[in-house]
Amino acid sequence: MATYPLSVSGNDLRFGILGALEVVVGERRLSLRSSKQRSLLAMLLCHPGTVAVADHLIDALWGAEAGDAGAGRLRLQLHRLRRALGGAGVIAHESTGYTLRAAPDAVDAWRFERLVHRGQQALASGNVAKGGELLRTALSLWRGPALSGLDDIPFLHRQSTRLEEDRLAALADRIDADLRLRRHAEVIGELTVLVKEHPLRETFRGQLMIALYRAGRQAEALEVYRDGRRTLAEELGLEPSPDLRRLEVAILTSDSSLSAALSTACPPGLRAVHRRRRHSCSLCAGGGQMHG
Repeated sequence: MATYPLSVSGNDLRFGILGALEVVVGERRLSLRSSKQRSLLAMLLCHPGTVAVADHLIDALWGAEAGDAGAGRLRLQLHRLRRALGGAGVIAHESTGYTLRAAPDAVDAWRFERLVHRGQQALASGNVAKGGELLRTALSLWRGPALSGLDDIPFLHRQSTRLEEDRLAALADRIDADLRLRRHAEVIGELTVLVKEHPLRETFRGQLMIALYRAGRQAEALEVYRDGRRTLAEELGLEPSPDLRRLEVAILTSDSSLSAALSTACPPGLRAVHRRRRHSCSLCAGGGQMHG
């Protein structure tokens, strides 16, 4: 579990990366005009409580262009960034790199992670209503594509992709909670859009099939399956997963388990699989530190 040392600037300093980079002090939004400063801050925000190795920061920001001047360039950008954030202690110098010091609730992505974890725990314990509400609150923190405008840097592009996968997984879990609470009519429109946006993601397709079936629209549910089968064949040359095929059979045979109160909305294999995975972070101490 990462640690979150308190910012010396107090609780007024807040950061956002679930959208365009955002820095707020009290009620005032700071503007970081330098693209290098924005990228540097974003990299420090991606992994709380860990050391971002100086050499890796230099490589991410300047690549081969840094040369022997890389260390000096980094120190200059850090000096300017600290000054913009209002205090030298906001970014701490460690033996091999730098750590952003911020409170646990100061960064939207950190709050999102904790809320999703609590929501998943509530769902696992059977408290579906609470789990769904926690996930809904987590998803409300998003203002747009993560790290918008900064993904020209490969590391930040990877982080943006990772955060988007986490968002989609949380969204699938929230919809699963809605289906278990018999809110199938409320999610049909949302799922229809999601299936169009992510035609190869079987979780949303399976959820839409269940929602349509429970709304008495069996023929439409089966057409969603057939459309998915055609899409998989044309795009990837694959057949639907065994779980999706079993769901089709369950709908064809009007399996009673699809209508049971508070039943699991999707077969286990169809539920969101894009959980926050342990991954290697090239910016962290040793270049291979793992984060949960």
